[in-house]
Amino acid sequence: MRGRPSLVLARVGAGVAALAVVALTAGPAFAIGGNIDQFPALPNGHLGILFSAVGLAPGETIDLASVKVSIDTQVAPGVTAQLVGDTTAKAIRQTMLTIDVSGSMNDPIGTTTVRRIDAAKKAAADYLKAVPSDVFVGLVTFESTATEVVAPTQSHAKVGDAIAGLKASNGSTALYDGVALAQARLTDAGGQTLDNILLLADGANDVNNNAASSTLTSLAKSNVSLDAVSIGSDAQGFAQLQALAKAGNDGKTVPAQNVDTLTSFFTTAANDQANQIIIDVPVPPNVAGTSRNVEVEASAGNQTIGDHAVAFLPAAATAGPTSPSDQFGPVPVPATEAGIWSQRWLLPVAIGAVAIGLFGLLAIAFMSSDRENQTSGRVRRRLSRYSLTARQEPTSTVATSGALGQSQVARSAVEFAGRVVQRRDLESGLGTRLEAAGIPLKPAEWMLIHLGITVAAGLVFTLLSGFSLIATLVGLGLGLVLPFLYLSFKESRRKSEFAKQLPDTLQLLSGSLAAGYSLPQAVDTVVRESSGPMAAELNRALVETRLGVPMEDALDTVARRMDSIDFAWVVMAIRIQRDVGGNLAEVLSTVAATMRERERLRRQVDVLSAEGRLSAIILGALPLLFVLYLVLVRPAYIGLLITSPLGIMMIVVGVSLLVGGAFWLRKVVTVEV
Repeated sequence: MRGRPSLVLARVGAGVAALAVVALTAGPAFAIGGNIDQFPALPNGHLGILFSAVGLAPGETIDLASVKVSIDTQVAPGVTAQLVGDTTAKAIRQTMLTIDVSGSMNDPIGTTTVRRIDAAKKAAADYLKAVPSDVFVGLVTFESTATEVVAPTQSHAKVGDAIAGLKASNGSTALYDGVALAQARLTDAGGQTLDNILLLADGANDVNNNAASSTLTSLAKSNVSLDAVSIGSDAQGFAQLQALAKAGNDGKTVPAQNVDTLTSFFTTAANDQANQIIIDVPVPPNVAGTSRNVEVEASAGNQTIGDHAVAFLPAAATAGPTSPSDQFGPVPVPATEAGIWSQRWLLPVAIGAVAIGLFGLLAIAFMSSDRENQTSGRVRRRLSRYSLTARQEPTSTVATSGALGQSQVARSAVEFAGRVVQRRDLESGLGTRLEAAGIPLKPAEWMLIHLGITVAAGLVFTLLSGFSLIATLVGLGLGLVLPFLYLSFKESRRKSEFAKQLPDTLQLLSGSLAAGYSLPQAVDTVVRESSGPMAAELNRALVETRLGVPMEDALDTVARRMDSIDFAWVVMAIRIQRDVGGNLAEVLSTVAATMRERERLRRQVDVLSAEGRLSAIILGALPLLFVLYLVLVRPAYIGLLITSPLGIMMIVVGVSLLVGGAFWLRKVVTVEV
């Protein structure tokens, strides 16, 4: 697969891409070209390119001195090229010939009288004559079962003797078992190898069809390349070979209806193996760690061949030419002048400093609170001899309850956070939202928990991404936003539940008033008979009434806290009835009936707009979740968006479109009732 970052490949059969249309009796049509097989990692931190020339005639090779590499149309300096077999760190190339020896291989090939097995033996023998000597070649045959005849070896004569002794049996075709065995033998070799399977078959698999899925999956997960040639296969058999080639690193499948086509396939594959080169490209510092378009050009067979692909350049910038004209763009700033922001140790040190700072703040708060208690206690003891308090027994301090515990550290932290909340004028608004959401926390306690979640999220994302700055910022952002989203969700859910309970509550109030109860008694009846937010809010109103607050004012506070216009109308009706008189029970009954119809209509609208609301949620959350996945899995990939002007522009445009689309969808699916 083009652009695959693994070192292991085996696009040995790259020449198969040059086989276009094969006639029944004519030989194959060849077209000379080039192919970037992959970008293997080089130990010196340079960009490695595995390049193949396809369709060359025997004896023709790539002119290594003519190899030229361009990065975004700019010629890269200092490029060197070597044949794969001549590289200093010699890459191990392995090819497993996988040949069908089932009973149908005794049939003639095409319209000739030559048996398929004999044509396969001749093609394999010609391949062994042309393949480079450094390639390890093995042999696997399959009929009803799969057999490894020869393990991969550089003794091509041994493989040739085994091929000469092949005979077609009377068995079936265990195609998937044969491929699985060949792939397993290549994978078991381990190391940095270039592995390839040359598969020859003449029919569909008819043994152990359940092995198809596991074979395709295993082949796709491996780095083994597979090219296949079909001898007289039917549509089903050809489709199976295509699926195997697709899983094997996007290989090719070619039909062969005569001996010449079959022989040319194997000879071309061997010749293309002899023309595989490794290109060493020093990466200029200012493009290191980015994705760029890479183009390769070379001379071969008196023609210019080439190919281009997008490659992720290694992040480790190497020393390149010092001339500004040889660089791609402006001269990069030396590392010594870039400041501390480019240092890898900066992020861990910053996180450690933040943790130490938070611990120091808590320690200061604890010590100041403890010192204040000691000072006040010392003053009381000194004044006790001059007052009546000296005769009183010391009373034990009752610890106030809190969600964070009753320890001295917890109380000190809450007191410190409370002072911060008061200075920032956040206590009233945040306290109202916490009460509306039914969360039993003080604003100071909520802020401490919120801060802890933010720091914890940042640390988790930092550790998961390997101290990536982008992932840390995303984690801190999620830690800041998610608690507020949770608070908004709880608040809206509780208010919605309150609105749903309102019609039944008004009906119960109306019945209690009609039975002769006073308004406070009717409200007390609702508290005892109801549950959920309605009971809690009305009970709070009763408590405020017992403390001297008028009932209408207490109920009006409930309406404002729950943001309920309907309940505000009810309070208004109670005030009017209290001033001018009238039958309050009848008024509440009428209002309850109206609200019940409105609630029925609101639920009907929710049902009709459910699909639109779900679509809005999916379309809004999908980009964010995908970005979060990339930040954790491939931070370098997503990092390009914030390291280039085009990426920043794309972020701005994308966020603007996302916000605009979310706003538009919200307006579409929101219906006022």
